[in-house]
Amino acid sequence: MSVESNSIMVVQELIPGLYYLRGRFAPEFGFISTYIIVDDDQALLVDPGTAGDPGDLIIKALKELGLKPKSDLKGIICTHGHPDHIGGVGRLQQSTDASVMIHKNDAELLETPDLFLKKRLRMDFAKRFAMKFDKSPLRVNFRPVTPDRILVDGDTIKVGRRILSVIYTGGHSEGHIVLYEKSNNLLFSGDEINNFPNDPRKFYVDLSGSLTNKIAATEQLRNMKIDYLLPAHDVFHIGADANLQIKEVQDGVVHFQDTVLALLKVRGEADVDQIVLDIDRSRSVPYPVLMDSLLPTTVEVALKSLRLAGLVATDDENIWFLP
Repeated sequence: MSVESNSIMVVQELIPGLYYLRGRFAPEFGFISTYIIVDDDQALLVDPGTAGDPGDLIIKALKELGLKPKSDLKGIICTHGHPDHIGGVGRLQQSTDASVMIHKNDAELLETPDLFLKKRLRMDFAKRFAMKFDKSPLRVNFRPVTPDRILVDGDTIKVGRRILSVIYTGGHSEGHIVLYEKSNNLLFSGDEINNFPNDPRKFYVDLSGSLTNKIAATEQLRNMKIDYLLPAHDVFHIGADANLQIKEVQDGVVHFQDTVLALLKVRGEADVDQIVLDIDRSRSVPYPVLMDSLLPTTVEVALKSLRLAGLVATDDENIWFLP
């Protein structure tokens, strides 16, 4: 495949046939990353980003790689259904004949984008209304898309001679997947690993997510050979650093749960908002601060996971306490 050497490329080649496309910087979220896999003049794209970033660069990138977007892009894979991962699907679909793929549990967010605000975040009507004017990568400003292929754990996706294996994780959201290419030991981790750059211990989950699943996923991934860890935000990780990042994510989730338990022990009982206030005042765990719905959402999910483990209980008024 020929690329003009005198032009400034919008993509970076990580290894032969794997290209990294970086969008603009967004506070806390870092650079939103899209990956293009090319083999035999066919391409797959992992996570097209938001409606405008880096989505508006993808067609240019494909052409720079000597590809015809309309015929050579065979698939658009979404690791999950959050706006900063699926917002660019509709625009890209208009310019290509690529098949859109997502896990069955997050397909509703692709088909009905407003459900992200209505069902996946802990916010009242006023906050949902305010989000319509939000400028963060999580804004919902894109049209519905019907997926062409519903993914489940164990599926395979082929491009040329390369094969991606679908691994269901379901921690960050109910429909989250990661993608593994065994031939090169590549893991496309979406937001399950490092959804905030420079601090793998900082994370959030939506209301459909599960900290139990997130810990189980990190344990599974730590037992795999991963030479390239490719998250959807910011930089990729190579070699031993890849496994270190996964361990840091796992430690961060465990620390978050331990913190919630410790705060409940001190208070005796508390609702979600009181626990959020305690975490905010004590700065006891790293958490995203630019969207005030992310921490309460994650605390609620943590409490539900701890309840399933028999470590906390709640009453009819959503007051939580140690049993």
